[in-house]
Amino acid sequence: MGVFQILEHTADKGLEAQASSLPELFETAARGLFRLMIDPDAYPPTETTEIELTAPDLEMLMVKWLNELVYQFEVHHRLFSRYSAVCVEEQGGRWRLRAQAHYRPIEPQQLEWDGAPVKSVTYHGLRLERDSELWRLRFFVDV
Repeated sequence: MGVFQILEHTADKGLEAQASSLPELFETAARGLFRLMIDPDAYPPTETTEIELTAPDLEMLMVKWLNELVYQFEVHHRLFSRYSAVCVEEQGGRWRLRAQAHYRPIEPQQLEWDGAPVKSVTYHGLRLERDSELWRLRFFVDV
Protein backbone atom coordinates (compact mmCIF):
# COMPACT_ATOMS: atom_id res chain seq x y z
CA MET A 1 0.00 0.00 0.00
CA GLY A 2 1.22 3.50 -0.81
CA VAL A 3 2.12 6.11 1.78
CA PHE A 4 1.50 9.84 2.01
CA GLN A 5 2.74 12.80 4.00
CA ILE A 6 0.87 16.05 4.60
CA LEU A 7 2.79 19.19 3.59
CA GLU A 8 2.29 22.57 5.19
CA HIS A 9 2.35 25.53 2.80
CA THR A 10 2.01 29.25 3.54
CA ALA A 11 -1.60 29.57 2.44
CA ASP A 12 -2.66 26.06 1.49
CA LYS A 13 -2.05 22.42 2.28
CA GLY A 14 -0.31 19.83 0.20
CA LEU A 15 0.46 16.16 0.01
CA GLU A 16 3.33 13.96 -1.07
CA ALA A 17 2.50 10.37 -1.96
CA GLN A 18 4.42 7.41 -3.22
CA ALA A 19 3.39 3.96 -4.36
CA SER A 20 4.75 1.01 -6.26
CA SER A 21 2.11 1.16 -9.03
CA LEU A 22 0.11 3.85 -10.77
CA PRO A 23 -3.31 2.58 -9.58
CA GLU A 24 -1.94 2.46 -6.03
CA LEU A 25 -0.72 6.07 -6.38
CA PHE A 26 -4.21 7.24 -7.39
CA GLU A 27 -5.70 5.40 -4.41
CA THR A 28 -3.08 6.76 -2.01
CA ALA A 29 -3.60 10.32 -3.26
CA ALA A 30 -7.35 9.99 -2.69
CA ARG A 31 -6.86 8.66 0.84
CA GLY A 32 -4.46 11.50 1.60
CA LEU A 33 -6.82 14.11 0.14
CA PHE A 34 -9.57 13.24 2.62
CA ARG A 35 -7.05 12.96 5.46
CA LEU A 36 -6.27 16.66 4.91
CA MET A 37 -9.79 17.38 6.20
CA ILE A 38 -10.90 14.56 8.49
CA ASP A 39 -10.09 11.04 9.62
CA PRO A 40 -11.99 9.03 6.98
CA ASP A 41 -11.29 5.77 8.83
CA ALA A 42 -13.69 6.96 11.54
CA TYR A 43 -16.54 6.75 9.02
CA PRO A 44 -16.56 3.25 7.42
CA PRO A 45 -18.09 3.14 3.93
CA THR A 46 -21.59 1.80 3.39
CA GLU A 47 -22.04 2.39 -0.35
CA THR A 48 -20.07 2.21 -3.60
CA THR A 49 -20.01 4.18 -6.84
CA GLU A 50 -18.02 3.74 -10.02
CA ILE A 51 -15.95 6.63 -11.32
CA GLU A 52 -14.61 6.80 -14.88
CA LEU A 53 -12.48 9.67 -16.18
CA THR A 54 -10.24 10.41 -19.16
CA ALA A 55 -7.55 13.02 -19.77
CA PRO A 56 -4.75 13.71 -22.26
CA ASP A 57 -2.01 13.20 -19.66
CA LEU A 58 -1.44 11.64 -16.24
CA GLU A 59 -1.17 14.94 -14.36
CA MET A 60 -4.55 16.12 -15.63
CA LEU A 61 -6.08 12.71 -14.89
CA MET A 62 -4.84 12.89 -11.30
CA VAL A 63 -6.24 16.40 -10.80
CA LYS A 64 -9.56 15.40 -12.40
CA TRP A 65 -9.74 12.31 -10.13
CA LEU A 66 -9.11 14.24 -6.93
CA ASN A 67 -11.40 17.12 -7.91
CA GLU A 68 -14.17 14.64 -8.79
CA LEU A 69 -13.91 13.23 -5.26
CA VAL A 70 -14.04 16.76 -3.80
CA TYR A 71 -17.10 17.53 -5.96
CA GLN A 72 -18.91 14.35 -4.86
CA PHE A 73 -18.06 15.18 -1.24
CA GLU A 74 -19.32 18.77 -1.46
CA VAL A 75 -22.39 18.26 -3.61
CA HIS A 76 -23.55 14.71 -2.82
CA HIS A 77 -22.10 14.47 0.73
CA ARG A 78 -20.14 11.31 -0.06
CA LEU A 79 -17.21 10.74 2.28
CA PHE A 80 -14.82 8.41 0.43
CA SER A 81 -12.51 6.22 2.47
CA ARG A 82 -11.71 3.15 0.37
CA TYR A 83 -11.06 2.39 -3.30
CA SER A 84 -10.95 -0.86 -5.23
CA ALA A 85 -10.59 -2.11 -8.79
CA VAL A 86 -8.56 1.00 -9.62
CA CYS A 87 -7.40 0.79 -13.22
CA VAL A 88 -5.25 3.45 -14.89
CA GLU A 89 -4.28 2.86 -18.51
CA GLU A 90 -3.28 4.66 -21.66
CA GLN A 91 -5.53 4.15 -24.68
CA GLY A 92 -4.97 5.86 -27.99
CA GLY A 93 -2.92 8.71 -26.58
CA ARG A 94 -5.32 9.41 -23.72
CA TRP A 95 -5.28 8.22 -20.13
CA ARG A 96 -8.28 6.55 -18.55
CA LEU A 97 -9.17 5.81 -14.93
CA ARG A 98 -11.85 3.42 -13.70
CA ALA A 99 -12.36 2.83 -9.99
CA GLN A 100 -14.84 1.63 -7.41
CA ALA A 101 -15.02 4.33 -4.73
CA HIS A 102 -16.52 3.31 -1.39
CA TYR A 103 -18.18 6.02 0.65
CA ARG A 104 -20.49 6.89 3.51
CA PRO A 105 -23.32 9.37 2.87
CA ILE A 106 -22.88 12.01 5.55
CA GLU A 107 -23.78 15.64 6.13
CA PRO A 108 -20.79 17.96 6.73
CA GLN A 109 -22.11 19.05 10.13
CA GLN A 110 -21.91 15.40 11.29
CA LEU A 111 -18.15 15.27 10.69
CA GLU A 112 -15.37 15.82 13.17
CA TRP A 113 -13.06 18.10 11.16
CA ASP A 114 -9.26 17.95 11.49
CA GLY A 115 -8.75 20.85 9.10
CA ALA A 116 -10.50 23.17 6.68
CA PRO A 117 -12.53 21.65 3.83
CA VAL A 118 -10.65 21.30 0.55
CA LYS A 119 -12.13 23.49 -2.19
CA SER A 120 -10.07 22.10 -5.06
CA VAL A 121 -6.84 20.43 -6.10
CA THR A 122 -4.57 22.78 -8.05
CA TYR A 123 -1.84 22.44 -10.64
CA HIS A 124 0.43 24.67 -8.54
CA GLY A 125 3.49 22.66 -7.54
CA LEU A 126 2.05 19.48 -9.09
CA ARG A 127 4.63 16.76 -9.74
CA LEU A 128 3.84 13.23 -10.87
CA GLU A 129 6.85 11.13 -11.77
CA ARG A 130 8.29 7.67 -11.70
CA ASP A 131 11.78 6.68 -10.70
CA SER A 132 13.18 3.18 -11.02
CA GLU A 133 11.21 1.86 -8.03
CA LEU A 134 8.25 4.11 -7.20
CA TRP A 135 5.62 6.47 -8.51
CA ARG A 136 5.77 9.81 -6.70
CA LEU A 137 3.22 12.61 -6.49
CA ARG A 138 3.18 16.06 -4.95
CA PHE A 139 0.18 18.40 -5.08
CA PHE A 140 -1.38 21.32 -3.24
CA VAL A 141 -5.02 22.12 -2.54
CA ASP A 142 -7.03 25.30 -2.02
CA VAL A 143 -8.76 25.35 1.36
